[in-house]
Amino acid sequence: MRRHLLFAVVSGIVLTGQLLPAQTVPAPATSPTAPAPAPKKKSSSKAPATTAASAWTPDVQQYLGVQQGSFTMVGLNRLSKAQLEALVNAAKNATAGDPRKHLLTCGPTTPSQTGATRVWVTVAGDDAQGLRLAEIRQAIRGLSNVEIVDAADSADRALHVVIQEQTLGKRIIGYTASYMTSTPCHDDFRKADAEVKGQLGTYTDPKGADLGRDLAGMLDQDLQAVRGAR
Repeated sequence: MRRHLLFAVVSGIVLTGQLLPAQTVPAPATSPTAPAPAPKKKSSSKAPATTAASAWTPDVQQYLGVQQGSFTMVGLNRLSKAQLEALVNAAKNATAGDPRKHLLTCGPTTPSQTGATRVWVTVAGDDAQGLRLAEIRQAIRGLSNVEIVDAADSADRALHVVIQEQTLGKRIIGYTASYMTSTPCHDDFRKADAEVKGQLGTYTDPKGADLGRDLAGMLDQDLQAVRGAR
């Protein structure tokens, strides 16, 4: 999502003049008078102006790449109606007439019924029986306000893991893992799936069942950073 900032430029005005010799003029004699009463302050009865709230529209999806289900998640609901319209108009002007400039559509089409962040998990590498995938999913289910989904188009966030067995002789002593978090998207211009990459990392020390717990802890911090950026 492109962010457009508007900068206000304030012009400064400098007044110049000439210094003239001072002349002494006697002040006229006046009789003491009572000070004039201070003017009364007028009370304002006007009610404070209310700001119209923003709401999702088809233009938000077309030009900002945010579907209705992700409108609140990405924080657009915090904008006023005027601010959202200005953002959409700026995106329209940025993409008009240039097919190379296009936006990704990210997030699921429908909002979560529980308000949880939906996570899609994939595991590749040395996990033919899917045991590591099951351990990782089980650990992620223990996180607060997180829901596991089975497809990218249903997810707010993705976690991709590549597992490698660590052996000593013929005995497996543990597993190492490389991981990447991302936001699943769709490139409507190229008609292809796409992702906005998040964190990249590797666990190099062999681990057993606690590999799932370590990945879940990393994902929890990743999701907190994403939520804090809304």
